[in-house]
Amino acid sequence: MDLSTLKLKLNQFNQSELFYQSYFEAGKNHTIEQFLNHIDMDFIKENNIIIPELTQTIPVEHDYLDSFFFDMDSKHSICLQKHNCFSPPLLHQHTFFECIYVMEGTCTQSINGTAVMMKTGDICLIPPGVKHTISVFDKSIIINILIRKTTFEDIFFNFIRTDNILSMFFINNIYSQHVNDYIIFHSGNDNAIYSIIINMYLEYVNEEPYSHAILNNALMILFAQLLRHYEETSELPPLVKKSDVQGFALIRFIQDNYINVTLNDIAEKFHYTPEYTSKLIKDTTGFTFTKILSRIRLEHAIGLLCDTNISVANICHEVGYLNPEHFIRTFKKTYQMTPTEYRRQKSSQV
Repeated sequence: MDLSTLKLKLNQFNQSELFYQSYFEAGKNHTIEQFLNHIDMDFIKENNIIIPELTQTIPVEHDYLDSFFFDMDSKHSICLQKHNCFSPPLLHQHTFFECIYVMEGTCTQSINGTAVMMKTGDICLIPPGVKHTISVFDKSIIINILIRKTTFEDIFFNFIRTDNILSMFFINNIYSQHVNDYIIFHSGNDNAIYSIIINMYLEYVNEEPYSHAILNNALMILFAQLLRHYEETSELPPLVKKSDVQGFALIRFIQDNYINVTLNDIAEKFHYTPEYTSKLIKDTTGFTFTKILSRIRLEHAIGLLCDTNISVANICHEVGYLNPEHFIRTFKKTYQMTPTEYRRQKSSQV
């Protein structure tokens, strides 16, 4: 597919949107019962169509899998899709980060009960676990960029180490029990932002060699551009401990020195007592120093398991564990499988 074909496709309703538009019109005309009597249930199942009046089309809470809503191709950790216009605003949450871009028109979101109006050029980032809905009842073009949580943490490692609004947002959502509901950048008619996203979409649908690497790097460029031009006008609800720059600096230091860092090292670096350092980490993240350090080490271990052929024993030492048995026990307790089983499972998905 070339760029002009993709643009044409985005401006046309797909089969699901045509169905949802008819469903919406039937509701307005009070003919919904008659409409439902003539629907093709095979089409409904094949396209994951959700109809509030038909409970069998709505997943129960424990079945809210990512794959129900999106085609999460196992070879991609980032995917892009157009949001279906006229689809019912179903309250849901995800295990991935969702970036919503208003390519053209407007939309309304309800994020944890807060109404958020978006217009052309707005980009809204929603973290995992946040309940939200999105309403689009016209021909607006809304693009969803979905980012697996593990990929997000890996891609934005450098952002976490710098002082900007995204670093606080990321740290608060990745390493804290507290979650910020969203962050919005207002890019307006910025053609550079539009070009990055439309070309990411094209890269995703064409699935050419190295598309995964290109998408990862394009996402980095997208967020760097947003920070460069729109950080000052970004919009977000109050951050938990937003003013606590000290706490975020500690997490960045742990990220940079996770292999052999100790609590005393951190205290000495920032000229605090170990007791105060421990309290600051707990207040910022909701976790102890030991738990945060373990989580960061295991995340790096996952990257090595998935992207290299390094042995488990060597990975253990690469990420700061002295004892392979301890590393394997910790990994299994966290992910309910051994490092070898995790590597085997991920390899089978490619």
